[in-house]
Amino acid sequence: MSSRSRLCAACIHVLACLSFSTALFFPRSARAEKVLVKGDNWEVYTDGRVGAFLSWVVGDGAPVATKMITMPDGSAVPEVINGGQWPVNAKQDSETSQGTVNAMRVRSGFIGNVLGLGVRTEIVPQLKASAYIQMWSFVESEGRRKDYPNPADIRQGYAKLEGPWGSFLAGRTRTLFSRGATDINTLYAHRWGVGFPNQIDSKGPTQGMVGFGVLGSGFGAGFIYGSPVLAGFQLNVGIFDPVSLSAGGWSRTQLARPEAELTFERPLGGLGKVVLFVNGAYQKLYKPGYCVASTTTGPCDETAAGVGYGGRLEVGPVRLGLAGHYGKGLGLSFALENSYAAMDSLNNLRTFDGYYAQSQVVAGKFDLFAGAGITRVFLTPLDLTQPQYSNIKNQIGINGGVVYNLSENLHFDLEYMRAEANWWLGEKQVLNNFATGMTVNW
Repeated sequence: MSSRSRLCAACIHVLACLSFSTALFFPRSARAEKVLVKGDNWEVYTDGRVGAFLSWVVGDGAPVATKMITMPDGSAVPEVINGGQWPVNAKQDSETSQGTVNAMRVRSGFIGNVLGLGVRTEIVPQLKASAYIQMWSFVESEGRRKDYPNPADIRQGYAKLEGPWGSFLAGRTRTLFSRGATDINTLYAHRWGVGFPNQIDSKGPTQGMVGFGVLGSGFGAGFIYGSPVLAGFQLNVGIFDPVSLSAGGWSRTQLARPEAELTFERPLGGLGKVVLFVNGAYQKLYKPGYCVASTTTGPCDETAAGVGYGGRLEVGPVRLGLAGHYGKGLGLSFALENSYAAMDSLNNLRTFDGYYAQSQVVAGKFDLFAGAGITRVFLTPLDLTQPQYSNIKNQIGINGGVVYNLSENLHFDLEYMRAEANWWLGEKQVLNNFATGMTVNW
């Protein structure tokens, strides 16, 4: 694996623990809360979940560069594989073989163990205030070392005002870009499950379908205004702490990052409902210090931006969600990912798109689900002149499974997911994940 690929994997690992799994992010009314203390016009409440899953991964190790590539000047250079591969300890027949993976672990799921604590009150008539803090933890240990500490992650912490004029939120919470697609993944597939196992040899939440047609929306510090709902429409606009793509030298930012999401929701009589959404984000990036743009050093500034779109349809026991995204510098797994998959060797940002479909059938206490998605990476003009680099081309995921909801607070999951990564010079990696486990929520 190249140094660029190792850095990409390390960045994905660190940020996975911060941003990949996004759930318990639905409105308060959609969650089972427990009121701890109640006063005249205020109350303290808690919500959360605890669970674990047995995950068995079988498939390919990370691709190994074994080819000699002829450059335009006729020289032969060894191939370099860039971006996207899933590092995992593999059994190899030789140093140049890709090897195979056959590993079991007891894992956190798409959502880790969560403890939320909130306070809400009515300041004056028609003005409500609340504060909420949410902590995440994971069941598995770093590097399979049971003597390592396993610290908690303060995933959310915000204050919120609500009135007839809408709502205003300040603090760390879920961002707006790609929120609708992540909702589909959670509601109709992996809310009580695993999906893609992500860091097989380490720890942290799994990915669900994030990276396979879904950009994880992630969490960030910012301010969000939510409009009142009018004829089914609601607009959320926010500004967030800017992110840098330091893996490619884009470590300087200037203005806060704007994001927005427009949603439409309408009930279908007593049969179900339809939900539509469109969202987007925009971020300017700069190199630090003195910079002169040229064909040999790359640009001095770049713009990372994207749009997401889709919808959900619920009719009787059937649910269907469709989503897509398109943009520049987005990354494979979550919006504005700090990864070499997002840029070429001179830090020009690559273009990405993704498409995702997820179905679910509710049959009594059983939820049956199946879905598929693909995320694609498009080469820059510079990529085409450097054939010694084999860059990631796409990631394809297929999922299916069943959840048995013994009650609204106890859920058993049995599932399968096939994950495939392909590179532009023909390399391929396939991982199959079989998982089962249980979750208790409140």
